[in-house]
Amino acid sequence: MISPTELEVYFLRKVAEYNREEGERRRNELHLTDLISECKRRVWFDKNDPLPDDPESLLRMWQGSMLHQMPLLPEHELELEFLGVKTRIDEYDPELGILIEKKFVTFIPKTPDELRKYYSHYIKQVQYEALFLMANNMKVNKAFLLFVVRGEPEPGRKPIAVFEVPLLDGNLVMTQFIEEVETYKITLQSPTPPDIPKIYSPFEYPCTYCKYRSRCFGRW
Repeated sequence: MISPTELEVYFLRKVAEYNREEGERRRNELHLTDLISECKRRVWFDKNDPLPDDPESLLRMWQGSMLHQMPLLPEHELELEFLGVKTRIDEYDPELGILIEKKFVTFIPKTPDELRKYYSHYIKQVQYEALFLMANNMKVNKAFLLFVVRGEPEPGRKPIAVFEVPLLDGNLVMTQFIEEVETYKITLQSPTPPDIPKIYSPFEYPCTYCKYRSRCFGRW
């Protein structure tokens, strides 16, 4: 007979197997989520000297994958590549030119100001996704970020929220994208990781839940 502990271990092993194949593939590729990451140091570790994921990280990734499976628009999980960078568009309607990026988070912003303060990297991701689509001869008329809360929302906050993301001038986005790709390639080819940003702290986002936190700050 299987025990409760053995069943827990079995479940986590299956979740790890589910995540492992894509994780190994992504390690040898440059993805848009790498490019818009708040911490280049974390991406360097992921590509060059990764640590195994802890149970909490495994479950977060698995939950996110499960939550992404329900399609909303005709093109779902659309894989694209541009200038050697890969991405996967959550939802896209080619006739209406609508792009939707889904995010499952513990904190949902109330206002556009909060969105820009806490999730500016997600705004950039959507703007770059629009660039990927247009570079592949697909129109984009409107783009949205769809947030769904993990667990119970904070008091006074909704469990779901949608924000329209402004589409910027294509030439401006293209120039910024090319510059960031070149910088990232140089960073990832370096034998050592980038310095820890001076404004980062082990007890604040984005370091709070990072599996490399002890490498950066030691044991506290």
